[in-house]
Amino acid sequence: MTQIELSALLDLLPKYTPFKGLDKDLLTMLAKDISVKTAEAGLCLFEYGDFDTNEYYLISGIVSLIAPDGRESLISTDCINARFPISRLRPRMYTAKAKGPISYLVVDTSVLDELQINTRKNNNALVKGMQLKAGEEGHSLIVEFEQDLNTGRFVLPSLPEVAFRIRELIDNPNSNIKDLAKLVNTDPAIAAKLVKVANSVIYRGVNHCDDTQSAISRLGLITTKQLVTSFAVLALFETKSHLFKDHMRLLWEQSIEVAAYSCVLARELPHFNEAEALLAGLIHNIGEMIALTYAERFDDLATDIHQFNMVIGKLRGKLGEIVLSRWNFTEDLITVARESSDWMRGNGSIANDGSDFDYCDLVQIAKLYALEGKDTTNSSLPAIKTIPAVEKLNKLQLSTEQTTAIIEQANDQITELKTIFNQ
Repeated sequence: MTQIELSALLDLLPKYTPFKGLDKDLLTMLAKDISVKTAEAGLCLFEYGDFDTNEYYLISGIVSLIAPDGRESLISTDCINARFPISRLRPRMYTAKAKGPISYLVVDTSVLDELQINTRKNNNALVKGMQLKAGEEGHSLIVEFEQDLNTGRFVLPSLPEVAFRIRELIDNPNSNIKDLAKLVNTDPAIAAKLVKVANSVIYRGVNHCDDTQSAISRLGLITTKQLVTSFAVLALFETKSHLFKDHMRLLWEQSIEVAAYSCVLARELPHFNEAEALLAGLIHNIGEMIALTYAERFDDLATDIHQFNMVIGKLRGKLGEIVLSRWNFTEDLITVARESSDWMRGNGSIANDGSDFDYCDLVQIAKLYALEGKDTTNSSLPAIKTIPAVEKLNKLQLSTEQTTAIIEQANDQITELKTIFNQ
């Protein structure tokens, strides 16, 4: 490589992740093992199923990504995800071919491994810089996530089919409880949980519910719909990554805890449905759960907890919004997933009568009570009287002391709900 070629490459590399922000000496060392190549239309960079050791970055032109079913998506230099390697997953999920004349970088994965080692050696010095870049990286990952989602490179976890069918049947004005019970019974786990909830201290009636139909009759269609969705959501809190397994487990436990507290608080508030509040508590962390499953595909995030924690704060709300929108959830629940980690939401624009208190506010308060003094997956919790949600609740004539008393009196209900959802 001539001095002129090296100089051109050093100017080019910072445009791509993860070379941006590196000092010139480190870039010079890495550049020795990076090639700039050109190709004509039709060149195959890699094929579906390959386990090759090269990463490819597009410099100019258009690359076609062809899925096994024939679907095609294009990557061009004006796409924001062109700053990342082309279809980085292994085995390769696509066949990549030049759509026309292209130029591109070829980087052996050993180069990226060496970069990661050097980055770790200087980790303490880089932390502040990483913090400054967290917003930018978070935005870039959101864009890449949406690109991967739209092109099928990342597939969202789906609610079980029976949950979708149950929701559709309940939304059908011609549905009846008998048909609904028959459909629910096709999933014995959901059916058993519905009966348990119907017989819980929250919904218990004069008679004991012995079957699904009587349970649905007691709960009502709307509550049944929300409970079925809640049971389905819980099944999604899984990860194959050993690195994130404990984190996912903690998310799962916290979501159940927050859901139970949200449910008992909703019973004391007009215009709130306890089953809706329960579901809101369960899904408030759904964006972080998706971020965990997505982060498994990025070695730099999966092995660098500092960078992961910084970026996940930016991803959490947006990913929650994307996922719940795809699942056709209500705007109230989408707001919970998008904003529940923003403790100061609504600050300075609170209605005098507290009428703008919503499910997101409810979940925030439930979270503060449920997780007080416990380890959390993210930053420490704020003082309970410092957030706008509490101020809104006070304007609804429910003081912090009254809220505490409600939760203490509902301890049996909270325990029972947690037991049901943990089974």
